[in-house]
Amino acid sequence: MKKEKILQVAKKVGGGVLIVAAVISGYAIGRYQNSKAPTPQKPNPYAHVLKPEEVSIAVNESGELLFVERKTGKYIVYSSEIGMNVFKMYSNKIYQEVTDEN
Repeated sequence: MKKEKILQVAKKVGGGVLIVAAVISGYAIGRYQNSKAPTPQKPNPYAHVLKPEEVSIAVNESGELLFVERKTGKYIVYSSEIGMNVFKMYSNKIYQEVTDEN
Protein backbone atom coordinates (compact mmCIF):
# COMPACT_ATOMS: atom_id res chain seq x y z
CA MET A 1 0.00 0.00 0.00
CA LYS A 2 2.81 2.39 0.85
CA LYS A 3 4.56 1.71 -2.44
CA GLU A 4 1.44 2.60 -4.45
CA LYS A 5 0.99 5.83 -2.50
CA ILE A 6 4.63 6.79 -3.11
CA LEU A 7 4.26 6.15 -6.86
CA GLN A 8 1.07 8.20 -6.98
CA VAL A 9 2.73 11.17 -5.24
CA ALA A 10 5.81 10.82 -7.48
CA LYS A 11 3.60 11.01 -10.61
CA LYS A 12 1.93 14.19 -9.36
CA VAL A 13 5.26 15.78 -8.45
CA GLY A 14 6.80 14.71 -11.76
CA GLY A 15 3.90 16.27 -13.69
CA GLY A 16 4.28 19.51 -11.75
CA VAL A 17 8.03 19.57 -12.35
CA LEU A 18 7.44 19.01 -16.07
CA ILE A 19 4.99 21.94 -16.26
CA VAL A 20 7.33 24.24 -14.32
CA ALA A 21 10.25 23.23 -16.58
CA ALA A 22 8.18 23.98 -19.70
CA VAL A 23 7.18 27.42 -18.39
CA ILE A 24 10.76 28.31 -17.42
CA SER A 25 12.19 27.16 -20.76
CA GLY A 26 9.49 29.12 -22.67
CA TYR A 27 10.33 32.24 -20.67
CA ALA A 28 14.07 31.76 -21.30
CA ILE A 29 13.54 31.32 -25.05
CA GLY A 30 11.39 34.46 -25.15
CA ARG A 31 14.02 36.49 -23.31
CA TYR A 32 16.73 35.20 -25.66
CA GLN A 33 14.70 36.17 -28.75
CA ASN A 34 14.06 39.67 -27.40
CA SER A 35 17.70 40.20 -26.48
CA LYS A 36 18.96 39.45 -29.99
CA ALA A 37 19.69 42.53 -32.09
CA PRO A 38 17.04 42.98 -34.80
CA THR A 39 18.21 42.46 -38.33
CA PRO A 40 18.29 45.71 -40.27
CA GLN A 41 15.60 45.91 -42.90
CA LYS A 42 15.97 47.79 -46.14
CA PRO A 43 13.43 50.56 -46.56
CA ASN A 44 10.28 49.85 -48.51
CA PRO A 45 10.11 52.19 -51.55
CA TYR A 46 6.31 51.89 -51.53
CA ALA A 47 5.91 53.04 -47.91
CA HIS A 48 5.90 56.76 -48.76
CA VAL A 49 2.88 58.06 -50.63
CA LEU A 50 4.02 60.38 -53.39
CA LYS A 51 2.01 63.51 -54.04
CA PRO A 52 1.50 64.74 -57.63
CA GLU A 53 3.73 67.75 -56.92
CA GLU A 54 6.61 65.47 -55.89
CA VAL A 55 6.74 63.22 -58.96
CA SER A 56 6.82 63.15 -62.71
CA ILE A 57 5.13 60.27 -64.47
CA ALA A 58 6.49 58.78 -67.66
CA VAL A 59 6.15 55.70 -69.83
CA ASN A 60 9.25 54.11 -71.35
CA GLU A 61 9.56 52.35 -74.71
CA SER A 62 8.52 49.02 -73.14
CA GLY A 63 5.27 50.52 -71.87
CA GLU A 64 6.41 50.42 -68.25
CA LEU A 65 5.19 53.15 -65.93
CA LEU A 66 7.86 55.28 -64.23
CA PHE A 67 7.40 57.48 -61.17
CA VAL A 68 10.36 59.88 -60.95
CA GLU A 69 10.86 61.87 -57.74
CA ARG A 70 11.58 65.45 -58.71
CA LYS A 71 13.87 66.23 -55.76
CA THR A 72 16.11 63.15 -55.80
CA GLY A 73 15.75 61.78 -59.32
CA LYS A 74 15.05 58.31 -57.93
CA TYR A 75 12.46 56.35 -59.82
CA ILE A 76 10.18 53.35 -59.41
CA VAL A 77 9.35 51.17 -62.42
CA TYR A 78 5.97 49.45 -62.68
CA SER A 79 5.05 46.79 -65.23
CA SER A 80 3.27 47.72 -68.45
CA GLU A 81 0.00 46.21 -67.17
CA ILE A 82 0.00 48.52 -64.17
CA GLY A 83 0.86 51.46 -66.41
CA MET A 84 -2.06 50.74 -68.71
CA ASN A 85 -4.49 50.32 -65.79
CA VAL A 86 -3.39 53.62 -64.23
CA PHE A 87 -3.65 55.34 -67.62
CA LYS A 88 -7.17 53.97 -68.16
CA MET A 89 -8.31 55.09 -64.69
CA TYR A 90 -6.81 58.55 -65.16
CA SER A 91 -8.24 58.99 -68.65
CA ASN A 92 -11.65 57.79 -67.45
CA LYS A 93 -11.54 60.36 -64.63
CA ILE A 94 -10.73 63.16 -67.09
CA TYR A 95 -13.46 61.96 -69.46
CA GLN A 96 -16.02 61.96 -66.62
CA GLU A 97 -15.01 65.50 -65.60
CA VAL A 98 -15.41 66.74 -69.19
CA THR A 99 -18.78 65.04 -69.75
CA ASP A 100 -20.14 66.27 -66.40
CA GLU A 101 -19.40 69.89 -67.37
CA ASN A 102 -21.48 69.66 -70.56
